[in-house]
Amino acid sequence: MTPSLFYILLFILGASLGSFLSVPIHRIHTGDKGILLGKSACPHCNKKLKAKELVPIFSYIFQGGKCRKCKGKISWHYPVLELSTGLLFLAMALFHFQPLPLYLFYVLVLIFIFFYDLLYKEIPDVVMLPVVILAFVATFHPDTVSVLDGLLGAGTLLLFFLLQIVISKGQWLGGGDLRIGAFMGLILGFKLMLLAVFFSYLIGAIVSIGLLMSGKVTRKTMIAFGPFLVLGTLVAFFYGDFLIDWYLNLVLL
Repeated sequence: MTPSLFYILLFILGASLGSFLSVPIHRIHTGDKGILLGKSACPHCNKKLKAKELVPIFSYIFQGGKCRKCKGKISWHYPVLELSTGLLFLAMALFHFQPLPLYLFYVLVLIFIFFYDLLYKEIPDVVMLPVVILAFVATFHPDTVSVLDGLLGAGTLLLFFLLQIVISKGQWLGGGDLRIGAFMGLILGFKLMLLAVFFSYLIGAIVSIGLLMSGKVTRKTMIAFGPFLVLGTLVAFFYGDFLIDWYLNLVLL
C-alpha cells in the first residue's frame, strides 16, 4: 500500500468513525436504546436513514444540510464532527504517533468530549470512567507516557481542578472536568499537561471575551470548558515538545 493510499483510507476511516460517534453522543444524552446498533433516523420526522444518507460529509453537502423527506435542517455539528475526526486521524499518522491505534482511540475520546460537552454541557461517566481506566492501562506500554509521569500529570490536574471546584462551589468547573483532567494527565504526562492547561485557559479566555463583546453571552452564561481542554490537549500533542524547547531556549539565552 502506498503512503498516499494509506492516508486517504485513514481519513475515510476517521470520518466514518466520526459519523458513528454522533450516534452515542445523541443517544447517551437522551437515554435512547440501541446506542451502538440502533438505526439512525431524522431527529425531525423520525425517518430511518438509508445508506446513501449516511455517507460522511458528502451526504450533508448533497442534501443541502436538510432531511430528504421533511426538509428539516440537519445540525452543523454532524459534518464538522466527521471532518474533524478524519483530519485528526490523518494528522496523527503524518506526525508519526506510535502506537498509532492507541492515539487514534485518544482522538475519538477527545472528539466525543468536545462535542458532547459543547452540545449538552456535561460529560457522561459511562464513557469517561472506562476511558480513564484504559488510559491508565496504556501507560504500561513502553512507547507511551510512563506510569509515574501519567499519574503525576493526572494527580496534579485533578488537585488543581478540585481546588477550583471547592473555591467556586462548583461555579467554575464541574465533576466532569475532573474526569477529563485525569484523562489528559494520563495521556500527556506532567510536562505536556501543563502546556495543555495553559492553552486551554488561553483559548477559553479569548473565546469567552469574544462572546461577551459580541453580546452572545453574559457573565452568568455557563460555557462548557471541555472543548477548550480538548483544544489544549491537541496543541500539546502536536506542538508541545516544539513549544517547550522554544520556550526553554528563549529563557536560557
